[in-house]
Amino acid sequence: MIRAIVLSILAAEVLSAREPKQIILANQGTIAGIYITRFRTKRIAAYLGIPYAQPPIDFRRFTPPEFTDLPKWEGVRNATTYAPDCMQSDPKKEDIQNPLTKHDELFTKLLEGQMEEPRKKDYSEDCLYLNVYVPDELKLEGLPTMVWIHGGDFVRGSPNSLNPFQLVLKQRVIFVSIAYRLNIFGFFSTLDNEASGNFGLLDQVAALTWVKTNIESFGGDPDNVCIFGHDAGAVSVGLHLISSYSSGLFQKAIAMSGNVLSPDTVNIARKELITVDKVANAFSCFRKPTFQLLDCLRRVNYQALLDIGEPLAEWKPIVDNGFSNVSIPFLPDVPSKMFKDEIFSPVPILTGYTNMEDALLLDKGSEDTGLSQREFDVMREEVILSDITVDNSSCFTNQHHIQEAVAFFYKPIPPTTNETILRKLFLDFYTDKVHGSTTYQLAKYISKHAPIYLYRFDLKPFSDIANEGIPDWILVPHNFDLIFAFGMPHLALPEDLSKWDYRDKSISDIIMKMWTNFAWYSNPTNSGVIIQWDPFEIEKPGYFIIDRQNFTMSTPENVNYKAFEFWTDFYPKVVEIGTKCCKEVVDDSGADSILLRKVIFNLIAIYLVTVILS
Repeated sequence: MIRAIVLSILAAEVLSAREPKQIILANQGTIAGIYITRFRTKRIAAYLGIPYAQPPIDFRRFTPPEFTDLPKWEGVRNATTYAPDCMQSDPKKEDIQNPLTKHDELFTKLLEGQMEEPRKKDYSEDCLYLNVYVPDELKLEGLPTMVWIHGGDFVRGSPNSLNPFQLVLKQRVIFVSIAYRLNIFGFFSTLDNEASGNFGLLDQVAALTWVKTNIESFGGDPDNVCIFGHDAGAVSVGLHLISSYSSGLFQKAIAMSGNVLSPDTVNIARKELITVDKVANAFSCFRKPTFQLLDCLRRVNYQALLDIGEPLAEWKPIVDNGFSNVSIPFLPDVPSKMFKDEIFSPVPILTGYTNMEDALLLDKGSEDTGLSQREFDVMREEVILSDITVDNSSCFTNQHHIQEAVAFFYKPIPPTTNETILRKLFLDFYTDKVHGSTTYQLAKYISKHAPIYLYRFDLKPFSDIANEGIPDWILVPHNFDLIFAFGMPHLALPEDLSKWDYRDKSISDIIMKMWTNFAWYSNPTNSGVIIQWDPFEIEKPGYFIIDRQNFTMSTPENVNYKAFEFWTDFYPKVVEIGTKCCKEVVDDSGADSILLRKVIFNLIAIYLVTVILS
């Protein structure tokens, strides 16, 4: 009895403490955190702005992160405020190169509407910091850790924008959000040993290494780490699956609305040669030798480097094989080739996308007229044209056949001029190609070696506050699944809580439970939910469909498996044959061209017969 009283007194003292317990970090020092509180009785502990590598400034600009000799301090360091975000253009300014999309604009507005006052945006080149959020419990031990990699197309984004309060409070996980270098600071490469590139991804590796070393001090299990990303963060997750640098630093992965197999996720060296020339010219630096180029660029003011350098290229990860003779590449080959060759970490994965990721790009505002037949055809042809490398003028006819194969598959039957139907058909075409088929292909690779759970998010929020600015015809655009994954219906300001429908709150609890179940057990329905979510199997390819009616496994009625097979199996063959003459010298007689045309016609005919018979 006395022992119980003493324990209750100790617990009361801990709960009434102004600060969470101090944490000793290996080879760095001691930090003090802060409580984040809601409704006075609910709180979690947060340790903010912890350095996980040396500042990447001066001579460390355009070099891999230095994390073997970490920043150290005497006494107790206050980890109570967010560090500045990595250098990026203010998304509220007009950015011609990387404009803020409507889905980002609306989601940012929703996030800021839930804050008592908008967070001041500070940017710095010294930005390699992370945040750790921990449940407020007397004794923590062996909790799973979810490491969040933010999105933003590798050019913008912040580890501080999403609030993990509900995830940590209700689901008893440790949540770590990390910053990493962006745009020219994170992805410029001289294509050689001087600056091999991929610094933003190497920053993520440094952060994961820090987590592996220190998370046990916070109550986490260093052998149960789940990397978790959205958009470019999800692409990063996919790249960590195939990079030897990341091997062993995580045990499972969640990738939301971003896929490493999607078109143009990485650059290749021969296409980046012009970028190096552009950067050298823009800052009046000698192009060669590259050590002099880097010496020149490291003297450029950081703001000028951003303002002038960011618009010069589409900054993203690069295949860096052969750049260095002193280190191994982060990305030895294009992701599709590495997955095909089964060069990846076979860890459990949860991944998926929303059913209308890119729908807001088609929104015409008050003119809700859909797409005309001409708009439908031109836009579809432009998407396909981007897949075809044209090296000479002899490719026109072959392109025509490729376009015809796609047009046949997606043409409306019976024919229609209804612009609403045509808009839906284009959206289906684009979603199938960019999101659905790549997720399907990834699952086919992974499922041979580890469980992979697929989902499609069809559930539009019931709350008007979440749908403000989104047309009625759009269900779930890019970003808006994060509403449920981060418990946003519970995070509103007190005066706005009633604006969130109780159904959204309940659904959010279920989604958070499934996502954290996966972090705990590698199975999203292992505990606390009575829902069937089967892992993907090649013989039984299932998607988990999340919609307003119920949560069920997919059927051929709600998932177009034939479209996925078209994009992953048949379409690459058509493109390969259709662009063959672009890479070869064609006989002036046209005999080769005629033969090639026959091959393409036969291939398309075989496919169409197969479709009709099935």
